[in-house]
Amino acid sequence: MTIDAITLAIETESHARASEILADLRTVAETLYFPMKMVGFWDYGADLHLCPQEERREPCPHKLPAGHPDHVEYVRTLQRERRASLELHFPHAGVKIYMN
Repeated sequence: MTIDAITLAIETESHARASEILADLRTVAETLYFPMKMVGFWDYGADLHLCPQEERREPCPHKLPAGHPDHVEYVRTLQRERRASLELHFPHAGVKIYMN
């Protein structure tokens, strides 16, 4: 199963900046793609993600090097465990939100 990837690029010709706050981006994502809900995120600037393994007090396999035998792609975990079917990328914020 492949995930649908969407990029929401916000470009301005002024000094105004769009919000980079995760809660704001979640509201935008859930409003645009209602009734879908956020099931995960990855904030590349803060190097932070919502990790199902860490929630179960297990080691996170997502930050391991790609060649490591225990490495698992984050998107694959969300597809398997939380049935994610949509990936929204907000490049201005360096955030990806995953929804089902």
